[in-house]
Amino acid sequence: MGSLLFGVPDDEGRLIYAGHVGTGFTDQDLRDLERMVTARPTSPFHGTLPRDVTRDAHWVEPDLVGEVAYAVWTADGRLRHPSWKGVRDDLEPDDVVIEP
Repeated sequence: MGSLLFGVPDDEGRLIYAGHVGTGFTDQDLRDLERMVTARPTSPFHGTLPRDVTRDAHWVEPDLVGEVAYAVWTADGRLRHPSWKGVRDDLEPDDVVIEP
């Protein structure tokens, strides 16, 4: 696993692509994540994603909540300089909110 595509729910509960994170993972994090994810045949994100984002993607069910540190939200709704902090076992996907 080179990086994770991630998203946040919109007001209608649709998963909206917010970027990809490829730093901050330990080797153990990567092993754990590979065991936790469930493959799916299509993208879980609402709308069409750019080809450069989807080119090598392997889609998984959006069942996990991860914590990602970042610098800022960009004007187009992406996180700048995201870094993986870990899986949040204490949260469900429906609990995810965009922090101001």
